[in-house]
Amino acid sequence: MDLIKEILSKILETLIIYFPSMAANGAPVLIKKGTPIDMNKRFIDGRRIFGDGKTFEGLGLFIIFGTAIGSIYTVYVNNIYFILYGLISGIGACVGDLVGAFIKRRLGIERGAPAPLLDQTNFLVLATIVIRLSGIEKYVNLHINIENYIIGVLLIPLIHLATNYGAFRLKLKKVPY
Repeated sequence: MDLIKEILSKILETLIIYFPSMAANGAPVLIKKGTPIDMNKRFIDGRRIFGDGKTFEGLGLFIIFGTAIGSIYTVYVNNIYFILYGLISGIGACVGDLVGAFIKRRLGIERGAPAPLLDQTNFLVLATIVIRLSGIEKYVNLHINIENYIIGVLLIPLIHLATNYGAFRLKLKKVPY
C-alpha cells in the first residue's frame, strides 16, 4: 500500500511540475489563424522554417496559459515566484514546440501530420531544460529529478493523445492525434 501511495504521490508531483507547460502547449489550438512566426520564410532546404501552424498569436497563448497556471499556483501556495515559474515553463514549452515543428519540416512531415513521441514530448524536454537552467526550481520548491522526467515522458503522451482527441471532438482540431 505504501508503494502505491509513493507512486501516486510521484505522479501527482510530476503533473504539478509540468502542468504549466502542458497547459501552454495545448493553448494554441484555440487560434484558428494567425501571423506565422517564420513570416513564410524558407530554410536552406526550401521548406518553411516552422509552417503556418506556429503563429505569434499562438506564442502569446503559450505565455499567457503557462503564466496563468503559475498564477493559480501562486494563489494556492502563496508564493509569488510561481508566476515566474509558469512563465518560464510556458516559454520552455513554446521553444520545444518550435523545435519540434522545425524538425518535422526538415523531415518533410506536413503540418498536422503525426510524428509519434516528437509531438508528445518536444515541449516536455525543452520545458525541463529551461526550468532547470533558469534556477526557478529553488524558489518554488519543485525539483525536477530523473523520476519526474521519466514519469513525464511516459504519462504526457497519454494525456496528449486524450486531450487532442477531446479537442478533435470539440472541433478545435482537424485530426484526433
